[in-house]
Amino acid sequence: MEQLQCHVKQYAWGKYGEESEVARLFADGHDNFQIDNKTPYAELWMGTHPDGPAQLKKCSTRLSTYLAKHPSLLTNNNSAKNIHLPFIMKVMSIRTTLSLQVHPTKEQARRLHELDPINYPDRNHKPELAYALTRFELLCGFRPAREILKNLQTFPSFRLLFGGDTYAKPLEDSILEEKKMGVVNQESRKCLENCFRFMMDPDRSDVHNLVSKLLLELDNGLRGAIEEGTAGVIRKMSVDFPNDIGIFSPLFLNHMILEPGQCCYYAAEELHAYLSGECVECVGCSNNTIRAAMTPKYIDRDALCSVLNYKMTEQKDYLVPEMKLTPCVDMYAPDCKDFQLHRIRVGTEHTSKEMLMPTLDCASILVVVSGKGTIEEATQENQLIGKYEVKRGDIFYIPPKHNVRFLECSEALEGYRTFSYEMGPDHDTRLVTPVSKSTINEKMLKLEADMEAPTTVVNKTPTAVVKV
Repeated sequence: MEQLQCHVKQYAWGKYGEESEVARLFADGHDNFQIDNKTPYAELWMGTHPDGPAQLKKCSTRLSTYLAKHPSLLTNNNSAKNIHLPFIMKVMSIRTTLSLQVHPTKEQARRLHELDPINYPDRNHKPELAYALTRFELLCGFRPAREILKNLQTFPSFRLLFGGDTYAKPLEDSILEEKKMGVVNQESRKCLENCFRFMMDPDRSDVHNLVSKLLLELDNGLRGAIEEGTAGVIRKMSVDFPNDIGIFSPLFLNHMILEPGQCCYYAAEELHAYLSGECVECVGCSNNTIRAAMTPKYIDRDALCSVLNYKMTEQKDYLVPEMKLTPCVDMYAPDCKDFQLHRIRVGTEHTSKEMLMPTLDCASILVVVSGKGTIEEATQENQLIGKYEVKRGDIFYIPPKHNVRFLECSEALEGYRTFSYEMGPDHDTRLVTPVSKSTINEKMLKLEADMEAPTTVVNKTPTAVVKV
């Protein structure tokens, strides 16, 4: 096992100072880090991705370099200078809405990288899992067809946004035909794509008026298929992003509310936006993002409209069920090879104070989010490697086939472990454009949402990079 020093991202949508679980957790696990209550702390990254590479605490060597020098199932090419894990584990603290966005498949990512390596620096896909630490809200995937139909029939502004009789009516007719026939066909998805492309037309000049009409419709009590809480989300978006086309997104996207302990997953090609709360997130080892709205950053409308799958999906289809492995370990395993997540609870009212974690044939990263205890590390043959005192904020890389046992817990301990049996991507030829810290600080002051050109923090020393 190797204790890690990891990275915090100061995106403008993050919670400020002590309000941020990211800041509190990072401070508990990283010596000499001081929380600034005027700074937003958005994400804690735990992985090897070049935009936020973990380092070994004992020597500051990058974890990716360490992996290249220590053969394992991950390293069938030990001549590489860096070996990357296939995932990034994150903790996120969200104050205000992130951009409306989608991530490409591997094949789409390769094509986008060839066409535009500055805006799409990674050749890898980025599926995502979010485990709620607090009440967690997000928009995810197009609503079921019946709900989109009801909202088109309820909100005249939404119907105009989607093209009125020219584009919205064919979508309405297609959905009604599906309902009549009792089958799902591709026609409604094609009609939805036509509506979405019309909505995203950069030359349209009616968005301001349509937003005003939508807010008036809400004030007059129109609700369609949305709940009262979703109406509140729309109103907040209209304040945070005045006259932005993304204000309409809760009418055609699922508004999901996860309670602590619930988990959701979505693959590439799914439109989404996180709204509020704190979560553990697992993503593929990529930083490619195609943005649609609610952002001052680059919006690639052609790529966006081409990448989306336009599936109209029930909320329940995004939920990941909890699988009980042992009395102390629960697993969240989506249909994805890039990552799986273990939730570990030791020494609670309902769990023992001693526990052997499942031994894995692959590498993993463990973060402790609460409690204190003693762990013992041994080889697969149970030869003792060492004993360690662990506490909240500690982050560890665990090599393949190592046995890790919790011997005792002085305080009930909770942790999260992400792992994968896949090989990670090659990031050695990735393009990164450095900028001055003053430039980033200036942007941070100007942008109130979705600033993804972060100041990266390792302990107390910031390094400024633009995520291109």
